[in-house]
Amino acid sequence: MGDRNEKQANIPGRKPKPFLFKSALYGFLVLIFVAFCVKSFIDTEFSFDFLKHKVVIMNEQTGESEWAMRWGASESTLNALSQIAHPDLSWKVVKKLLLDMWLTVEIALVGTLLSIIFSFPLSFLGAHNLTKGNFAGRTVFFITRLIFNLARAFPPILLALLFVLVVGVGPFAGVLALALHSVGMLGKLFSESIENIDQGQVEAVEAVGAHPVQVVWFGILPQVLPQFVAFSLYRWDINIRMSIIIGIVGAGGIGFILDQYIKNMAYDKASTAFLIILVAVTLLDWASTWFRTRFD
Repeated sequence: MGDRNEKQANIPGRKPKPFLFKSALYGFLVLIFVAFCVKSFIDTEFSFDFLKHKVVIMNEQTGESEWAMRWGASESTLNALSQIAHPDLSWKVVKKLLLDMWLTVEIALVGTLLSIIFSFPLSFLGAHNLTKGNFAGRTVFFITRLIFNLARAFPPILLALLFVLVVGVGPFAGVLALALHSVGMLGKLFSESIENIDQGQVEAVEAVGAHPVQVVWFGILPQVLPQFVAFSLYRWDINIRMSIIIGIVGAGGIGFILDQYIKNMAYDKASTAFLIILVAVTLLDWASTWFRTRFD
């Protein structure tokens, strides 16, 4: 058997499979990845010390008190957990948080609508299959894609900080931050959907003498509209979560009051805010999923 394999390996024109080389390469890559994971844990100072708390003990040799670490939650931590486990469900607190949650949804909605208004026309200019063929088209494509890249280069919370400085504290800053970031995301998704259309349908519309607007309306839009709707709803779903986060930096909504509760150690009220956020996001996610299925 060994002689047969040896003869097959020596047949002219037949190259032996580089099995050993591939195995060594894959093994080397795995080792690099493992080393990178270990270094990441070290660099991020990962530790289980957060499960410990400080206590004062008496040193038997010196007779002086010293700090020591003991496993388990401290008294302050247990008190905070106790408040979290008993949310404040008084109507005054619930009413305020419901209004703030409603504002958060409105911030996300307006930001998403503005991004759709700008992303829709730009996506056609950022689609390679519609702008190729000449220098002017390639230039428009490059500039549009650059706009998309710049718009989504920074996370919404940084954009919110910038707009809070420009327009002041309030929901308008949050709307602008979400709208700008969403233009970059939706514009990229819309343009990639256009690039994946069936060109045969477009050529058929062009063959009957349709002008460019009619080509877009009858040849392109029917193919991409379901995806556009799905992407827009999904982006609104994301923006609702983002609007909670950017509220912490003063961009309005429930995130701002939640940050105040935590800073003031009103953990029972913060727990109520968490419950309202959970229920609202769950309901909106269900509604968004139901609506998207109607366009599939």
